[in-house]
Amino acid sequence: MCKRSPQLLIPVILCCLAAIQQGIAQSYHALHGSSFAGAASLFNNPASPVNSVHKWDLNLFSFQLANSTNSAYIKNGRIPALSDGSLQMTQGTQKRWLHQNMDISLLNAMYKINSATSLAGGLRIRTYNHIRTSAVNVNDSIVTLKDFLVSNRTTDALQGVGIHSGWLEGNLNYSHVFKETRSGKLSGGITLQIMKNISGTYARLNKLSYTETILPGDTIYSLVDGNGSFGYSANYDVTDNTAGAAQNAKSVFKQSLTSFGISIGMEYLVYNTEAVTGEGEPAPYRWKLGLSLMDIGNNNYINSRYTGQFSNPDQSITNQDLYNKFSSINSARSLRDSLSTVFQTVTALPSKFSIAGPSRIILNADRNLGNHFYVNAALSLNLRSTYQFNQLNTREINLLTITPRWETLHWGFYLPVQYNTQGQWWLGAAFKAGPLVAGMHHIGLLKRNPALNGGGYIMLSIHPFRKRSYGSRLDCLD
Repeated sequence: MCKRSPQLLIPVILCCLAAIQQGIAQSYHALHGSSFAGAASLFNNPASPVNSVHKWDLNLFSFQLANSTNSAYIKNGRIPALSDGSLQMTQGTQKRWLHQNMDISLLNAMYKINSATSLAGGLRIRTYNHIRTSAVNVNDSIVTLKDFLVSNRTTDALQGVGIHSGWLEGNLNYSHVFKETRSGKLSGGITLQIMKNISGTYARLNKLSYTETILPGDTIYSLVDGNGSFGYSANYDVTDNTAGAAQNAKSVFKQSLTSFGISIGMEYLVYNTEAVTGEGEPAPYRWKLGLSLMDIGNNNYINSRYTGQFSNPDQSITNQDLYNKFSSINSARSLRDSLSTVFQTVTALPSKFSIAGPSRIILNADRNLGNHFYVNAALSLNLRSTYQFNQLNTREINLLTITPRWETLHWGFYLPVQYNTQGQWWLGAAFKAGPLVAGMHHIGLLKRNPALNGGGYIMLSIHPFRKRSYGSRLDCLD
């Protein structure tokens, strides 16, 4: 177990790079392809809202968290009794990683002007965390920095990177039917994303190596090579311990930069001309095929003056010196000042930095099997990687998801099976009961000693003002 200790500066930089933080994104798998998804469908394909069965849809609240890691589990714990367990690091030598995304949606709404045009919009809070390290050894005997160095003395070099980006996003969506015939319907959509970039941080540790010196009665470790850097958004520096939470939040928001993004998509319905549907049911399609390009844009931040890049370590610094220098760190400024005494070359970072959004292509196919049964397949292809040491990117965990579902206007049951970007198979489950949709990404979280892989989502939506839906103008044709 990795215990928290002021002596664990380097392990904390490395091991905590792989530890879990308390933290859709596009991971509402139950809703992919659904004609009942309403406003939420624009986060999978901007062309989908116009094909919704609802005339009005008001998403009052939604929350989603997805987490993928190979480095942490809850020992002696089981959901929901997690307080009985303890967070543990996986043992042994391996490359370690954590990928996490979370979002909270507030008052997203959709309105179909007519059967051919729809408007939608709303607010979301989104955050992405990506952490990876080179192969490092973690075991139960590690308590101090020296223990960590002893356990990893055969490692060529220590290396890791962590990226965090969080923002408030306003979405404005327009979707429209371009062409409709007896056999099908083609629609397209576009979403403008206005992003207030609230929180950005990153840290890098590059090829840090050390040497072992055996002395009479002791063994010491000294840094010999490597470099690192850390940066974070300067709006954190405007907070004041004497001010209230509301005032600090206002100050942070005011000092945040604004950026823009865009998402576009197309959707084609292949009609089932033989089917007859009742009021409030989806258009009688055999196939619904979608293609979308999502989240094109960057999040921009002002770099704090208390950040920097550090290289050329002072080889006279020992592990005991590191403990003395970093045992009382309580701010970014004190961290920078201490690092400046360990490394002989200190370079200021650029005044601004950007973290790329989770840009991706989504291919979606939804098959109507009849009697309210459907099967959806979604392939999400990230356009950016988080495995480039010199780039600041975010990305999705989703890769391929197959979701069988039984769904009506008021009820639904869903069983998504996912193969994610980390090579993990997840089996999920979800249900719809009236205005509520809730689900889990991976039911493996329910077992004892669960690895922290999966997550879940919950959504509350209502359809006010008018119960009757706007369907296709061809729905009633013989």
